[in-house]
Amino acid sequence: MTRTSPKTKWLVLATVCFALFMINLDGNVVNLAMPTIVREYKATLSQLEWISNAYLLTFAVFLITLGRLGDQLGRKRLFLGGLAAFTVGSALCGSAQDVAQLIAFRIIQGIGGSAMMPATLSLITANFAKEERGRAMGFWGGVTGLAFIMGPILGGYLTQFGLGPALNSLLGVRDLWRYVFYINVPFGILAFVFGLVVVPESRDAGASHRLDYVGVILASLAVLFLAYGFVEGPRYGWWGSVRPLTLAGIQLHPFGLSVVPFLFALCAILGTAFILYEKRRREEPLVDLSLFANRNYSVGMVIGVVLNFALMGAVFLVPLYCQTVLGIDPTHTGTLMLPFAAALLVTSPLAGILSDRLGGKYVMIGGLALWALSCLLMARFRVDTRASEMIVPFIFMGLGMGLSMTPLTNLTLYGVSPSKAGGASGVISTMRQLGAVMGIAIFSVALQTSMVGSIRIHAAEVPHLPPAAQKVLVDYVAGGGLYGGGDGQAALTSKLTAAMMPAAGAHVSAPSADVLRQIGAGIDRAMKAAFTDSINVSFILAALIGAGAVLIALFVQGARKRPVLATVGAEAPSGAAAEVTADSTEAEAEAVGE
Repeated sequence: MTRTSPKTKWLVLATVCFALFMINLDGNVVNLAMPTIVREYKATLSQLEWISNAYLLTFAVFLITLGRLGDQLGRKRLFLGGLAAFTVGSALCGSAQDVAQLIAFRIIQGIGGSAMMPATLSLITANFAKEERGRAMGFWGGVTGLAFIMGPILGGYLTQFGLGPALNSLLGVRDLWRYVFYINVPFGILAFVFGLVVVPESRDAGASHRLDYVGVILASLAVLFLAYGFVEGPRYGWWGSVRPLTLAGIQLHPFGLSVVPFLFALCAILGTAFILYEKRRREEPLVDLSLFANRNYSVGMVIGVVLNFALMGAVFLVPLYCQTVLGIDPTHTGTLMLPFAAALLVTSPLAGILSDRLGGKYVMIGGLALWALSCLLMARFRVDTRASEMIVPFIFMGLGMGLSMTPLTNLTLYGVSPSKAGGASGVISTMRQLGAVMGIAIFSVALQTSMVGSIRIHAAEVPHLPPAAQKVLVDYVAGGGLYGGGDGQAALTSKLTAAMMPAAGAHVSAPSADVLRQIGAGIDRAMKAAFTDSINVSFILAALIGAGAVLIALFVQGARKRPVLATVGAEAPSGAAAEVTADSTEAEAEAVGE
């Protein structure tokens, strides 16, 4: 492999990290602008979901294909193409005139993001020697944390103030939410120029440039059905049909069942067909299945899926808790999580350095253990938790993520040949994305189920609240109430009022204004207590999954380091001897985990 000059490789790292920052920032910023977009377009809940799902599903479906295309056609070419598509898609999203256009343009963004994400990893692998990748991956991981915390802060500010009255007027932007998309345009252009100048081209020298079309179709459909099933499971039902799927005017709910189990069955069939086909394909398979013979790659893949499952499933609950229970606005919620971001930013590069010097296995295990501990600490949240009490759990979570994610990515790719880095990175990114999708879906269901049981208990404790009104509360929570679904707040109030009014002809007076105030305050406490109880159950589940990841990590094989000549006065090898030593070290490193 041709080595990149020291100066150039760090410029390459800065460029790909800048692009990675754009991808991760976009998701967090857009989520914060959703309520404003809904009001602007008078969008339905289904349309709101698809503003996110269109990007999410497109991103997941194309990761493997575009990662492999980078190996064949050139990683720089795919990186710049993805960057251009993402930037153009962002500009189009900002100028969208209705929800349908916005959803369509989010698909363009998703295609761009799915080309960029595996390219960032494969370019690092192609430009950094194995003994330096830990540090590079550390910066790569730190950027993710920075985007995570900047998203809510920047999104809240742009949605509320834009770029300031003067610039808003000069640019003619009246709908300030459009800035959450427009902000990507100047940064995308800047990253494109830097990428064009500083990133060297690299590809799989043995590739014949023949795309595995059958593999692309089988893998893409399998990923699509799996991701769509988990995204829409809460809406259509996991087994019995909650509501039918309408396709071309036809309502699909065969035998009274939801479409979701059929989607999962199709995924299993297509996934099996894909594996069998790839095993038999001799030339340019979409996924080189021999990668999974490397223990670190296989085990690292499992840990990545498990960790993303628990991470996204738990972390997405934190803003809900802060805003729904504690009443903190979105901008201040982002500020509250600054300790998390600071710990992550500090430890990600540090974990990379420690991994290069000491080996990443035990650094990663320590990080996973800290992350599980942070979830246990957050499982003690209360309705009246103070902001100061959240600092230590957030710091521990940031430390755990920083110390685990960087070594995990490095160890997973350590034994992968740079010529196969794009395809390998695409598979890793796809599996982690699916882990995140499954985590959010399943944790949402677990939260909802736990809340139904909890609200029954807390509703019974509300003074003067009749059983009929208690049932209204339970039905409201079961329908997705409190954090954005189910009946609206106005509908809930109307139903509660009707349930508390005496029946016609009954010799019972209506509740007094003072009693109604007490009931209202009691209901508010009950709803918040039920949500807090349920979120604590979710954090305990996340902690158990984190502990499971620690046990799985024990199967990772640490990188063996070649001993350094220690004899006083011994001369370092030079010339041909040095080349043999370097080649031997490279070969030994390639063998790690095999």
